[in-house]
Amino acid sequence: MMHVLEHILSDAPSVVQRDVSLASFNTFSFDYQAQFLALVDDLETLKRVVHWAHSHQLPITVLGGGSNLLIRDHVSGLVIVNQLRGKRLVSEDAETLRLSVAGGENWHDLVSYCVQQGWSGIENLALIPGTVGAAPVQNIGAYGVEVKDVIARVQVLEIDSGQIYWLRAEECGFSYRDSHFKGKWKGRYIITETELCLFKQPRLVLNYGGLKSQIHGESSLRTVFDAVCAVRRSKLPDPNDIANAGSFFKNPVVSVEEHAVLKQRFPDLVSFSFADGYKLAAGWMIDQAGWKGRQHKGVGVYEKQALVLVNHSEHQAASLLELESLIKESVFERYCVQLEREPVELPSVVTAKSHSKESVC
Repeated sequence: MMHVLEHILSDAPSVVQRDVSLASFNTFSFDYQAQFLALVDDLETLKRVVHWAHSHQLPITVLGGGSNLLIRDHVSGLVIVNQLRGKRLVSEDAETLRLSVAGGENWHDLVSYCVQQGWSGIENLALIPGTVGAAPVQNIGAYGVEVKDVIARVQVLEIDSGQIYWLRAEECGFSYRDSHFKGKWKGRYIITETELCLFKQPRLVLNYGGLKSQIHGESSLRTVFDAVCAVRRSKLPDPNDIANAGSFFKNPVVSVEEHAVLKQRFPDLVSFSFADGYKLAAGWMIDQAGWKGRQHKGVGVYEKQALVLVNHSEHQAASLLELESLIKESVFERYCVQLEREPVELPSVVTAKSHSKESVC
């Protein structure tokens, strides 16, 4: 095996490292190793490392800020950390502009920059951790806005061919916390740039999650940005202080009929109209099931927001996976609602379909 690895490394680009801890590349701080790792900050280097990995039939994993990630084991093959940087104004007219941003740029820094420029469209997405390249994968969202609302197109490097080209937003399969990049295109592309369509005059979205009540005085890009930051800081832990990956569970979506049944059983149910049904507040359900602030074998549920799982001391993910399972089971037994994890799992694990649970719901 040692001889094989040395042979593989013999023609590797200089940025490729071997047996690197991923603890500093995921905000849960789980200490698993990458077989090979490359920090990439320009397109030519990206092409070279992808070609090298492809030529040796190594699987490729791409990381951004590691803030929406659950690593549960050592990662074989090549891990690429996207550190591409840069912003450029593509076009503009009297009302809108197109801004293209490299995939390795910090998302919150971009939101802050746009607010400073007076450009509207993403101010509700302030303080979401991660990179610009990761934002389309998850279709990040907050306070009634999703990144798909402003994406015009996405530039990608296709791993198999090494070609770089643009995909229109309507091709990307965006839906609630999902996209083709996370589903059927997983492992096919690396996002190198994202082009956003922003507005020169404020188009404020204030009718979700009580955001308007957090703004004192006149509403503006700056007051919305500041309010979102204040609310998020009051509820969500900074990964630099407590290891976490932000919201761990998606807010489940149910039909109008299911919502009516739940509302009758639980009059205080927190929910929001969404598409043809209702979005339920997963954090509220987890809290009501008694999990907020509880700890489990070195991990736990954040004391200020039950939607967030935190890592107090564990170096590996086993305890967190146990806690996730316990929470899901508890919420299902109480509400007959199945919670779904939000962070992306590495390495991905394919499991057999579970049998439906019997219930009296």
